[in-house]
Amino acid sequence: MHHVTRPPQTPAAFKALISALFLFLSIFHFAPKAGAQAFSQLMAVSPAIDLPYAPAPAHATVYTAAPGLNVYFLNVGQGDAIYIELPGGQTALIDGGPSGSASGPLAQFLAEKKVSNIDHVVLTHPHSDHYNGLQYVFSNIQVGHFYDTRMENKNATGDNTLRSLAGSLKVPTFYPAAGDHLNWGEGLDVKVFNACPEAAESSNSNAINNCSITLKITYQNSSILLTGDTQNDAEARLVQRYGAELKADALKVGHHGSKYSSTDIFLNAVRPARAYIEVGQNNYGHPTQAALDRLLRSGAKVFRTDLDGMQQFTAEAPSLPAALPAE
Repeated sequence: MHHVTRPPQTPAAFKALISALFLFLSIFHFAPKAGAQAFSQLMAVSPAIDLPYAPAPAHATVYTAAPGLNVYFLNVGQGDAIYIELPGGQTALIDGGPSGSASGPLAQFLAEKKVSNIDHVVLTHPHSDHYNGLQYVFSNIQVGHFYDTRMENKNATGDNTLRSLAGSLKVPTFYPAAGDHLNWGEGLDVKVFNACPEAAESSNSNAINNCSITLKITYQNSSILLTGDTQNDAEARLVQRYGAELKADALKVGHHGSKYSSTDIFLNAVRPARAYIEVGQNNYGHPTQAALDRLLRSGAKVFRTDLDGMQQFTAEAPSLPAALPAE
């Protein structure tokens, strides 16, 4: 925010104005017509006095998203939460991490960013380390659109609670299918590569993981592939169906670096320069050394939220052309 300060006038100019005003009031009191004429003359000759602008209060600071595409991989522990500033001014949140607390890392991040509404919220699949934080979001943040799978986790009730909450708030819910393009603003492409839009239920974690909504966001000459918890079976299907179309500059590593994800055939298709692993303290051994070795062999530079904290991937907006000189 820029503040303009105008210089105060000299004491002599101020005295001149006071004298002129006194003369005007005297004339106007005794001779209205002469007063009107004197007023016109006064406006023509009186020096202009501008008072300095009052500085804006410190609490008036308003958060504004940076131009371009900004993807934040939040450090929420063992879980996923990805906040995205889209180039057209919209925002998106993919998953919410394991904590639905107002003091949790997702809530703190949103508070620091002064986020009061999110245009697009995605639940990649119904596991608690992805949906718990969304309970807080729907309860405290205005949500424009909700994207979900129709996979029902038979071992959980929290996913049903979240979906019921979204319904009670009348948030429009969409069930994207592979091949769909999501309208998240002009200037970018958001393509769905994997999803489960048909009703299904399972208690098998692998089946639920492989229903993860997988998106590729392309802006300018940059792209990022966001995979949820997809594993080797889903990765093989993606390579068979899309092949080189999976190529992306950055990859959100599937399933926190599980040994069952980031297969060689998949990484050969994606060929990411950067790979982001959202992971925290866990009993699963994530990320596994096998997955890390495959990522490093692919040439990717690996970033981990447990070791490196919150990470950010940015694709900057193009520079505006210089203005032509006036003729």
